[in-house]
Amino acid sequence: MLEERKAAINDGQVRDKYEFVTAALVMDVYDMCVECDTTAAAFAVTLPNVALAKGKIYTIMLVTDGGFDVTIQDNDEAKFWSNLTLDDAGDGYALYSNGRQWFIISTVTP
Repeated sequence: MLEERKAAINDGQVRDKYEFVTAALVMDVYDMCVECDTTAAAFAVTLPNVALAKGKIYTIMLVTDGGFDVTIQDNDEAKFWSNLTLDDAGDGYALYSNGRQWFIISTVTP
């Protein structure tokens, strides 16, 4: 079993759930933890499709603040909340999808 997993990782079949970004990102369902660095510019992180993310929790954090903001936005047409903003290092959100809408389950502020 372990050898099969190692082979799948080496073949690119298993995705890393962690993303460290310095520019715009459109998340897919595998991007469970996103850490943002705004040293160079402001940018947006777009959540995955709410239906495809059903039952999953995502965390998005601003780890390095260069004086710019990160906007967290929904990519679905039926928006249930407005965009969220990370503007200080240490700010973050944990978001949950029930398949129909996003819920903020935790907010982190320094």
